[in-house]
Amino acid sequence: MQDKRFIVTLNVRVYAENDYMARKRAHQLKEKIDKHWDGGDAVIEEIGEQPFGQLHYRKLDDISEPISIEKLKALPF
Repeated sequence: MQDKRFIVTLNVRVYAENDYMARKRAHQLKEKIDKHWDGGDAVIEEIGEQPFGQLHYRKLDDISEPISIEKLKALPF
């Protein structure tokens, strides 16, 4: 019998000192999920800031993966 496909939505809190580090840590979690489950295709749909004990929520406009120094060094130019 072939496995059925399910979609799971996770809500994970990431603590970071700024937007850049929040994006970086979110993408690191995504990579860990993808590596742990072969063929995993986790998707980051939204990143936002919500201070503890407050209702205010700020959605980040840029949720792309920050480019690390290691990745820059690997570029062919």
